[in-house]
Amino acid sequence: MLTRLIGRKTLAACAGLLALSMSSAARAQDDAAPMPSLASPEIGSSAYDALLDRLQATEARVQQLEADKQSPVVWPAGDEEIIKRLTRVEQTVKSEKKFPTARLTGFAHLDGGWHNQDLVNRANLGDIQDGLGFRRARLQAVGNLTDDVKYSLEMDFATAGRPSFMDVWAEQTNLPLLGNLRIGHFRQATTMDALTSVRQLEFLERSTPFQAFDPFRRLGIMAYDKSDDGMWSWAYSGYKTGAFNNAPLGDTRFATDYGDNGGYSFATRLTHLLYYDKCTDGGYLLHIGGHYNYSRTTASLNNPVPFYQSTVIPEFFIGDPAGGGLTANDEPAFLNTGRLAARDFHFFGFQLAAQDGPAHIQAEYMGTSVNQIGNRAVYYDGAYVQAGYFLTGEHRTYNQMFGVFDKVTPYENFFGSGRRGHLCGLGAWEVTGRWSYVNLQDSDAVAIAVAAGPPPTPNAGRMHETTVGVNWYWNPNTKLQLCWMHCFLDTVNFGDSDCDIFAGRFAFEF
Repeated sequence: MLTRLIGRKTLAACAGLLALSMSSAARAQDDAAPMPSLASPEIGSSAYDALLDRLQATEARVQQLEADKQSPVVWPAGDEEIIKRLTRVEQTVKSEKKFPTARLTGFAHLDGGWHNQDLVNRANLGDIQDGLGFRRARLQAVGNLTDDVKYSLEMDFATAGRPSFMDVWAEQTNLPLLGNLRIGHFRQATTMDALTSVRQLEFLERSTPFQAFDPFRRLGIMAYDKSDDGMWSWAYSGYKTGAFNNAPLGDTRFATDYGDNGGYSFATRLTHLLYYDKCTDGGYLLHIGGHYNYSRTTASLNNPVPFYQSTVIPEFFIGDPAGGGLTANDEPAFLNTGRLAARDFHFFGFQLAAQDGPAHIQAEYMGTSVNQIGNRAVYYDGAYVQAGYFLTGEHRTYNQMFGVFDKVTPYENFFGSGRRGHLCGLGAWEVTGRWSYVNLQDSDAVAIAVAAGPPPTPNAGRMHETTVGVNWYWNPNTKLQLCWMHCFLDTVNFGDSDCDIFAGRFAFEF
């Protein structure tokens, strides 16, 4: 009896403490069974049993709540289909793209150069001025209009027009048979030199044969694609030859061509990789290819006779040679065919490239046959071979869609910051060399007078140019280039002459 009384008193005290700690809501729910007073020395058997049941129920509830914290929520089996549908909706909302998209990119090339001419070269071309200035300063917006429609809007602020049109186009991708269809102002499907991005050039400029013969950027339409394994690439385009700036070759700059007499062109290009190492992203490869271009020249009110004309300057210049004397360009044309009355011309070429780890080589031959009006056809040609070697072991990546060498990424940046302070690396070091040749001399060529525009004086002849250089890549987006060029010029009017050019470039992109 005493033991029972003590147990009841102890239980009563515990029950009282528990009652004080419970919320007012819980106390309200228990009005039907009020707790005994702490002053009561004992409680009855029925009250004791009720308290014991409530304590056990409370303890079980607490244990259940603690267990629920550790256990994941399990949905009823009947709701599985609803869960799947909700999951798909959530994924669709998260992955849905908003169009159009836009990404800003750009780059700048700051060039400087010095000339050293012999007496004959100076008598032929005049005193070529040294210079320092921005060769290129471009801003470009790229993005998607839909999942399968891309666009580019690129302007250059260092060339004629300021700004001038560069790559301004839109294209539909993933089309049956055609692959990708591009419409606008873009580089035509011709040489490997032309289709290599100017951001990734080994030298300050493209080769002299490119300058002499390639139509480069034109208004038109182009289809291009590659094979499933990436070993073949092809492209074909139709474009306007035009008479704007009175020349059928080179950038139009203003992206405007006119003329109602001819002026239509077709270009096609095919490349094949005989070997390609996928593990190194083209660190070891062998590339072959070729292109063909047919162009009908055009006439305009100011120039009623359709004509062909080709000029060549060295592989360095300040300003813009396509500016027609409107920009700061003091580099004269070393070779000039004069204007030939011509209805059409054929431009073709062959290309070879290889890469063996840090060593790479690229070569092209280009030829042009011009059908003169009232005179025999003339033939001009040129070629170049260029090579490079990375002293720090890197290699050039390869763009399989367009069949050209691409970006260089140093193994380590030149300078940067880390968790332990400043870090200093070598960057990437590349030594380069190039030989190029152009022949703009044909005894059957007959130059005509011009009715408008600057009257170029024919200066037919041949030119060899050799270049050696070094490129220092500070990081993937910044580089310093230094080159020494020697021009061997042989013209009909002045004979042999020589000119040395020492030039450099600081380039950055984003």
